[in-house]
Amino acid sequence: MRLRLGILLPIVIAGSLTSCGPRTVYAPTPTKTPDPAYALALAEPTVTPSAMLPPAAIPSTLAPPTVLTAAPEQTTPALSITGTGTQTEPPPTVDASLPPEHYWLERPISNGWRDFLDRNYAYGATAGGQYRPHTGVEFPNPIGTPVVAVGNGVIYYSGTDTEMIFGPQLNFYGNLIILQLSDYTYNGQPIYALYGHLSEIYAQTGQAVAVREIIGAVGGTGVANGGPHLHFEVRVGDPTSYTTSTRNPDLWLKPYYGYGTLAGRVVDASGAMLPEVAITLRGPDTTRYTWTYAGAENIPDEQWQENFTLGDLPEGWYTLTTRSARRTYSEQVYIRSGHTTWVELVFD
Repeated sequence: MRLRLGILLPIVIAGSLTSCGPRTVYAPTPTKTPDPAYALALAEPTVTPSAMLPPAAIPSTLAPPTVLTAAPEQTTPALSITGTGTQTEPPPTVDASLPPEHYWLERPISNGWRDFLDRNYAYGATAGGQYRPHTGVEFPNPIGTPVVAVGNGVIYYSGTDTEMIFGPQLNFYGNLIILQLSDYTYNGQPIYALYGHLSEIYAQTGQAVAVREIIGAVGGTGVANGGPHLHFEVRVGDPTSYTTSTRNPDLWLKPYYGYGTLAGRVVDASGAMLPEVAITLRGPDTTRYTWTYAGAENIPDEQWQENFTLGDLPEGWYTLTTRSARRTYSEQVYIRSGHTTWVELVFD
């Protein structure tokens, strides 16, 4: 396995990987939150709500939000890595050749509610084959929790998908909103944010909305059998196609203050991306898991060309671990606040 870090660490590790065989084709199945008992630990990220401005108004019928603690102030990151000794090296030099970041979007959940996504069923995941490859991310919250515009824009579509298809089948997202951003395009293409499974819609097709304006409420309409949540997608180019236009929200949503994102790709010696490779990241206070994208509809960013991400990571040193059929490999990476750390894994 060869490892290329986007932080200028010259590392070469030899390894091997057996053939993955044919990729399983998953039929559309309910988009829902997996059983909490699934997988290795499925720990929630230890993050707190972002510092959004409070909404101007919340419909009076909504229940009060669950109060979460304020985001911690930024401090010098601890360098002690669980299980790997103490990392004494300073933060590595940033690789200036990496693509520019585009953290242009605010969180789609209103401040005071859970505005961090569910890592159990992240973009490109199948929850161990239980569900179809995910083309978005989920924000579990009580019914009625306000959802907000992630940027300034115009409502491209507001309504249901019982007659117009936006996903694998009719009535998949239920009540949905598609917001076209007005301040940004990407490689000359329009950017859209899709909000699915809503209980209420407060903005209409063609309406201009401002960033953080309440446009709907969390619900369980459509195929959302796992309980109320917001299904959120980023689409580039075609707002109606879930097979060609979705992108990983981890590369678009602004990180919390003091937090960053890991992104990368896992490929074989020929450069072919490998699906559903498990990756573990261990830090001083948390152990997190992710997997490479499972489906052909999980589209890499045009510039980054990633096939996995792991967001909402506190700044500091981590130990990344993955393995082939015969060996386990680990290396240390540094997550930088407000930025993307890049890792490339090549199994020989």
